[in-house]
Amino acid sequence: MPKHKTSKSSKPKGEESSKRKSSKHNDDSKRHKHHKHSKSSKTEDQVEREPLSLYCAVYTPRSGNYYHWAFAIYHPEFNPGWIIFEVTQQVDDGPFTAVVRETDPRASRRCLQPLTNLGQIHFDWVRPLHSAISDLPVPGEGASWNCQDYVMDIWDTVLSLGAIDEYEWTQGRNGMMTYYGPIQDDEEDYEEEDLEEEDQEERQPLSAEFISDSGSD
Repeated sequence: MPKHKTSKSSKPKGEESSKRKSSKHNDDSKRHKHHKHSKSSKTEDQVEREPLSLYCAVYTPRSGNYYHWAFAIYHPEFNPGWIIFEVTQQVDDGPFTAVVRETDPRASRRCLQPLTNLGQIHFDWVRPLHSAISDLPVPGEGASWNCQDYVMDIWDTVLSLGAIDEYEWTQGRNGMMTYYGPIQDDEEDYEEEDLEEEDQEERQPLSAEFISDSGSD
């Protein structure tokens, strides 16, 4: 995966506290060890893990006029490397259901590539973030809320947890807004004066209420 700049925001407070206590204990222990042992290799717990890479996966819809969104997290220790969070509908206009998948979003032919990069956060945020996402309310039915808003809610949660700062939140949001809302046809489609009335009606963008959330699979 491409390397991205890790968020400057701190690790979860609980993790920092335990690290400080562990560090103090290790310093006290080293005073009683012979100098020849001071160059011993780091244990697995002391090795810094790679950060979590965050993305918005955008999919072309099977029907309807809204892109489908999913929030994706990548880390090499995951199997198969990815966790994606999304809401889907079993039937058009049916209730939304939160779904978690362990799959590479790019495996779908409908996934737009490259993925929308949202940045990186410390690995220790994986459990608090997963828990916070699980607690997010899913309104269910309603034309005023869909899969795109769900990903936006997750992104707001990343900020509220303290995993990113407001600048990083704004940068990520701006990247996603390109695909937010109903898909619009090119303006040139509406500037042709010689189109017959019937043809013009076919080219009109669909109503903003025509949402079919087909999911990432």
